[in-house]
Amino acid sequence: MPVIQKCDNCGTPTPIYRLAAVILDGHMAQICPRCLSTEQARVDLPYSPRTDQGAIQPSTSRDAW
Repeated sequence: MPVIQKCDNCGTPTPIYRLAAVILDGHMAQICPRCLSTEQARVDLPYSPRTDQGAIQPSTSRDAW
């Protein structure tokens, strides 16, 4: 049985693994998938994807070993 928590936006009871942690109107919130798809103008992801997709990280490169 999943742990249920209310969506911070609409209050719909949702399994906790379905909630997304986002920045909603300037504060951290956990919202359901329906609000995530309908409230795109109000949602900021806390960690945006990097723009340098092909960058090599020296800590994981075999040349650094």
